[in-house]
Amino acid sequence: MALEHKIFDDGLTVIAVASGCLTADEFSDYAFWLIKNHGTLLKPGLRHLILPRDLEEIQLTEQDIHRFAHINLAYGAGREKIHTAIVSQDSEVRKLASLHKTLSQIANIEVELFDDCQKALDWLGIDTAEASAYAKKMAAPEGKVSS
Repeated sequence: MALEHKIFDDGLTVIAVASGCLTADEFSDYAFWLIKNHGTLLKPGLRHLILPRDLEEIQLTEQDIHRFAHINLAYGAGREKIHTAIVSQDSEVRKLASLHKTLSQIANIEVELFDDCQKALDWLGIDTAEASAYAKKMAAPEGKVSS
């Protein structure tokens, strides 16, 4: 699977790692998983970090991002604000993430783009050792672990 996630801080933090070929269907399944589990497995005030790692291809279009925004708006009504940080230096990822940021505001999702994992962790307020270590490990190039 190209999009895997891990839950930390008793459901307050989700770190998702995208790798290989990321498709619109996988992203849609992940979005519905977040929606379905919000308020139960995932806590209100969710802190969400997305890290591309060894991403080979992105099969997402701007139209897909518009569809995800509609899903967030239609199914996310009534929940508390979600904070999402996307870390990438890739221009295509940043272009799609920027559109996601713009379209998510109406759905009470605050999205920020970062080129550095530590800045994203700081913005999200993630300071637990386990979540921070995992994020830094996943953000590091394959075979390297940042300190």
